[in-house]
Amino acid sequence: MIAAITMSRATSLQAQIAKIPFETSGTHMYIKVQTGKSDTLRFVFDTGATGGTIDSAKAEKSGISKENRRPVLVAGSGGSKNYDMAVDQTLKLDKFEIKHVNLVLVNLTSLSTSTGLRLDGIVGYEILNQYVTQLDFDHKKLLLYDKITSVDTNGYTAIPFEFSKQIMIPRFPISITLANGDTFTGKVMFDTGNAFPLIVSTPFSKYHDFNSKLGATSITGGRGVNAVTQDQLATIKSMSFNGFAFGPMGIRLTVNDKAEPKDGYLGILGMEIIKRFNVILDYANKKIYLKPNKAYNEAFSQERPKENLEKESKAFLEKNKTAHDVKVTSSGLQYKIVRQGNGPVPAREDRVSLHFTARLTNGKKLWSTYDDNVPWKHHLDKTLDGVREAVLMMPAGSKWILYIPSSLAFGDAGYEEVPPDAALIYELEVLKSDK
Repeated sequence: MIAAITMSRATSLQAQIAKIPFETSGTHMYIKVQTGKSDTLRFVFDTGATGGTIDSAKAEKSGISKENRRPVLVAGSGGSKNYDMAVDQTLKLDKFEIKHVNLVLVNLTSLSTSTGLRLDGIVGYEILNQYVTQLDFDHKKLLLYDKITSVDTNGYTAIPFEFSKQIMIPRFPISITLANGDTFTGKVMFDTGNAFPLIVSTPFSKYHDFNSKLGATSITGGRGVNAVTQDQLATIKSMSFNGFAFGPMGIRLTVNDKAEPKDGYLGILGMEIIKRFNVILDYANKKIYLKPNKAYNEAFSQERPKENLEKESKAFLEKNKTAHDVKVTSSGLQYKIVRQGNGPVPAREDRVSLHFTARLTNGKKLWSTYDDNVPWKHHLDKTLDGVREAVLMMPAGSKWILYIPSSLAFGDAGYEEVPPDAALIYELEVLKSDK
């Protein structure tokens, strides 16, 4: 049974500042933002982001003044790097404004390509530090309040948290049980910008000699803002914190040969856990409130050893190429024509407008432009090799189904919910192309 700390219902909820819709595509939260002279931009809402970020090309297009910038050193999962920062900006979220925001200018093209969705920026702490913030995953609303007594916390569990070493990301303890039955407790950061259930830090796993206790593991790739990273995949028996308990799940462990063993900080709790709750974040009083939502009891996807996935993908493609109406190119790309358009065929240098849904071969949906009915609009150098090859053969108005080998997708590194060596299925429409 969940041990909930029930708070008294607020007598007045008049101090709600804003109600902002969000969407969840793949495993991230996105909100619509305007800044400068921009059109509507797509920002990830990230509790693990201690500073705002905007795509450098979007910043230029939005007219963010070059005179209002200064250099800054940004630390990320791939290390530290120098960037420009636009200071004292205003973000418009629906009908609400957040003023005096600093935005680091970063080329986010690789992250957009990796997720298959347009990503224009990242924001988190700038909102969380000013307002009590409620994440209602059941209704896809981000609600802002002036203080915790303005929020209905009835039925929520209150979890005290801390900030550590001036890193303004909430930390609190959890316990995990490994494949061999050993249980360990350590503090995790609460990070909506991380796609996975749990990432374990190298110092913690080295200190407790996880490699001898994890069972079967494999290596895969990841991507941060600054660089490509490497992770170890494993499965744990369970996770628990503050009366909540979860069964077997796939986790990732960072790989860093230079890291020194150290106890205490376990790692990062990500969206695969967080999205199972409706959440209230009260930075002023350092408490997180959690209440299970309709996704709480959903099963976790298991990240299996690489060699099994590689065999499954190859077997799928080998069988699929003999299916009715499936054609195969010299690169190994397979496709089936659902509808052949009569518009122009895009050229390599064109900016194209696409609609698509991407799935794994087991049918699991990864991301879709249809979710919010916003087409992907970019040049073809910003998409997967397999998608680019197909688009260059498709007259505008066409709809094809692509069966993409891993060599034309994310390869042996994988990305987020895409396992290493995984083939992908894309339902793809070419809407138009512009010179």
